[in-house]
Amino acid sequence: MENMLTNLPHFLLGLGLLLLILEVVMGFTTILLLTLGVSMMIASGLMYLGIIDESLLSAFVVIAVLDAVLTLIVWRPLKMLQQDRAPKEVKSDWIGTTFDVESDISPEQPGTARFSGVAWKVKSNANIAQGATVEVVRVEVGVLHVKPVQ
Repeated sequence: MENMLTNLPHFLLGLGLLLLILEVVMGFTTILLLTLGVSMMIASGLMYLGIIDESLLSAFVVIAVLDAVLTLIVWRPLKMLQQDRAPKEVKSDWIGTTFDVESDISPEQPGTARFSGVAWKVKSNANIAQGATVEVVRVEVGVLHVKPVQ
């Protein structure tokens, strides 16, 4: 404990690096270790430069403030990176099934239809009139891609 207090910047630098390594090993599953490790390393640098005191109280206050600021800055971008935004194509046994559409459909204007008890968005590359019979050619989450039945 005495060595930590006499060489606090080195201790914070080492602990910050350890937290960053742990975050990488865990696969960036939490933001806390990332922001806390970076905050400790920045606080260590500020102590080396003489901007803040080499005391535990100063270190705790600076680390808490830096951690809060870093969390506010990186929370939304990291959460957005974790979301999968690409539409997922669903392997469905509905491909080839026919039904009647409830509204007009064009390539620019998707329509709607009730199919299998669910209200679906229906897209097509051709113009299709309301009430026409269509065949399902592809299924995405919440979207049926159809073509007119000949």
